[in-house]
Amino acid sequence: MDNLKGKTILIGKEPGQGRLLVAIQETGKCCAIGAPGSVPACVSRCKPAEGSAHAKIAVGYDGCLTLTNMKAQNVTFVNGSEIAFKRISLSNSVELGKDHYSINVPAIIESAGKIASLQMQKDVKPNPQSHPQPNPQPSEKKIYNISHLEHVWNDLQAKKKEIQAKQKKINLVRSGCGVFTMCAMPCIFLFGPIGYVLTGIGILGNVYSFVGLKNDDTAEVVEKLNEDFQDRYVCPNPDCNKFLGNMSYRLLKKQYSMHCPYCKSEFVEK
Repeated sequence: MDNLKGKTILIGKEPGQGRLLVAIQETGKCCAIGAPGSVPACVSRCKPAEGSAHAKIAVGYDGCLTLTNMKAQNVTFVNGSEIAFKRISLSNSVELGKDHYSINVPAIIESAGKIASLQMQKDVKPNPQSHPQPNPQPSEKKIYNISHLEHVWNDLQAKKKEIQAKQKKINLVRSGCGVFTMCAMPCIFLFGPIGYVLTGIGILGNVYSFVGLKNDDTAEVVEKLNEDFQDRYVCPNPDCNKFLGNMSYRLLKKQYSMHCPYCKSEFVEK
């Protein structure tokens, strides 16, 4: 752990692959742990370039570990209790998110230590006279199929339309309740039982509208949809895997001229 002293370890979900991502904040170097899709949606994504993650572990020069929850909308637990920040040991139980996704602290420290060691080795520059470099070879052109991204975009739009239709239905019922309520009292005096029927319909409509608003989780659903979209609408080059932006598939092809704006890989449709 000596090579980690004074450093900060970022922990969160890997964008695109859904694995646990461990990164050293000071260098941006990272590695993934576990199988693709093994980390639930309740765990925030780790983006070393932006310095954001679900949680972070600061390693003090005395070797002490301090865990901090970095996302206010999410939660982090130590030994079952929610924390904002807390000094921990390798034996503590640490869980991320509302689903209590358990992480292995010793494995994270070990992985971060390996990242730091590799970085130190790279920072040691060899003597070019004692280690002559071979002539550089032209890099192989990278070509990736992006036709699956059209389905990702269409799937997002279809789900958003479903949410909009649900909201429209609740709003129509709410508006109709007002009409029935206004008509009910005059109808009671003029038509007797018909007025009571209208009143009953208005009451039922108000109850339906109230329950719908009370249980409305549209904001959370939309947030999850957007996070899932940002995990899937990415460059297919596994060495890049960066989000391609909130633009339609058709516009994406035109905007980037069938090339990744980050790694410059060529895109094709098959």
